[in-house]
Amino acid sequence: MVDEKLEVGAKKGPWTPEDDIILVTYIQEHGAGNWRSVPTNTGLSRCSKSCRLRWTNYLRPGIKRGNFTAEEQIN
Repeated sequence: MVDEKLEVGAKKGPWTPEDDIILVTYIQEHGAGNWRSVPTNTGLSRCSKSCRLRWTNYLRPGIKRGNFTAEEQIN
């Protein structure tokens, strides 16, 4: 098993809008599931963990950003 942290050429740092489009397009076509295949099949120079976290925390449809509403604070 290859340790992705040691992968040569893995891109670090901020995601570009182009990277986001590639990831979103791939997930729309293939679904979110096998994250290890994402960098290989998309050509993104990111590790699978980076792709998964980007999708989960920023790009996933329905993700809510910003302050809590009064109703959410009560619950």
